[in-house]
Amino acid sequence: MYRRACLVASVGAVVAGVMAARSATACGLTPPIGPNGLPAVCHGDEDAWRFRAGVALGGTATRIEFGEGDADLLQSATTATLDVFPLQRLALSATLGAALAGNVDYEQVRYDLLPGPIGGVGVSYRFFGGPVPFVHVSLSASLARATSRAPDGTEASFLSRDYRAGLAVGHAFSRFFAPFAVVRYFGAGTEWTVAGGHGADAYRYQVGAGGAFGFSEHWDAIVEVAFLGEKRATLGAGYLF
Repeated sequence: MYRRACLVASVGAVVAGVMAARSATACGLTPPIGPNGLPAVCHGDEDAWRFRAGVALGGTATRIEFGEGDADLLQSATTATLDVFPLQRLALSATLGAALAGNVDYEQVRYDLLPGPIGGVGVSYRFFGGPVPFVHVSLSASLARATSRAPDGTEASFLSRDYRAGLAVGHAFSRFFAPFAVVRYFGAGTEWTVAGGHGADAYRYQVGAGGAFGFSEHWDAIVEVAFLGEKRATLGAGYLF
C-alpha cells in the first residue's frame, strides 16, 4: 500500500557466488518505497563494518480495506538508504525518502496524493551462498505520511505504517549477476479520515522476482517486480564504501 509505496528496510535477497576465486555477497538493503530489503551484488563476504549508500525509485499498486469500503492506491516514491555491516552477512539499514505522485480511488472519487516523507529501519541476515543458493531473511518497519486532496480541494492526512518480514532465495551465477525470488508478509495499516479512520491491506503478502547486478567492487544495481499480492516495481543503485 502507500507506505509500501511506503515503504523501505525489510526483505531481500543477498547475493553469494564465486567468480575467479572471489565471492559475491549481498550488499545491504535497497528499499524503493520505504524499507523493502532488496539485494545488491557486492564483493567481500569476509568484510565487516563496511557501509553502503543507495538510492531507489519505485511504484506500488494495491488495495486498502476500510470499514466503509475499499480504496485502490497507486503511488510512486524515491528513497535514500544507508546500510551498515557490523558482522559478516548481517546488515542494519536506515532509510529516508519521499512519496511522489500518486492517487487513491475511493467510492468512485479520485483523490490526489501529495508528496510526503518516508522513513524506516530494518535488519537482514543471509544464510548459505557461494556455490549453493543463498537464503536471505529480513525484518523492517516504516512510516509514511502524505496528504490527500479531493476534487473540491479538501485535504486530509494519509498516514501509513508498515511492519514487514521477508524471505528471498537466489543464486549468484557470477559476481556480476544474481537472480532471486522473494516473498514478503506485512501488517499495520493506514489512517485516513476520509474513509472513516483505520484501513488494512487487502493483500498482506507480496511475491516477486528480480536480479542484482555488480558493476565493480563498489557499484551495484537492483531490479525487482512483485506481481502477486501487493504489486510493485523497483529500480535501485548503490555504492559500497
